[in-house]
Amino acid sequence: MVRWDLLNRIANQIGARWYLEIGVQAGHAFSRIDVENKVGVDPDPRSAATVHLPSDSYFDRLDSGRDGLGIEGSAPLFDLVFVDGLHHREQVVRDVLNAQRYLAPGGVIVMHDCDPPTQAAGGREMCPGVWCGDVWRGWIDLRQMLQREMFVVDTDLGLGVILEGTADPISPTADPGWDEFVADRARWLNLIPVGDALSRLDRLPSVERCDV
Repeated sequence: MVRWDLLNRIANQIGARWYLEIGVQAGHAFSRIDVENKVGVDPDPRSAATVHLPSDSYFDRLDSGRDGLGIEGSAPLFDLVFVDGLHHREQVVRDVLNAQRYLAPGGVIVMHDCDPPTQAAGGREMCPGVWCGDVWRGWIDLRQMLQREMFVVDTDLGLGVILEGTADPISPTADPGWDEFVADRARWLNLIPVGDALSRLDRLPSVERCDV
């Protein structure tokens, strides 16, 4: 299962009408998402995004009452958000915290690249081939910050799912190095098999929207 398969499964289950993707690039995921209203944010003007801005600037526009689509004063509540922008710890934390402020009740956030296969792939410096950055560190930070159910699906370089539910936090001072992370990867990530994840996600209720 790859990211757009999981995202479409969630979108269908919760009845998503508004989708936000941060980090669109060529649009391999964005073009495959079957949701009525889609916003793609990416600073690269050559990308397949609908809004060519850094994600921080996009959320600034939302805060000022503009939704980035040219509709004044009616920023949407997103039902499903996919975070796949700059693969740096502090940026993914900001993206998730910002997205959470615009998440509809019952909405879901998904993060890509939470489970890097090698130390080079999990480093801050971009490397040839697979590069996840230190998103894994951002995920661990978020598990200490959010009062939400969080788990990483063991597929497609780790798909981190954040949804309403009972939190299973880790130590509020946790900051493992690479060797410590690898030694206990499943616990740090709350890593679960695809089948277990689908069993959880297929029980999600529909999102609650005030504009329906």
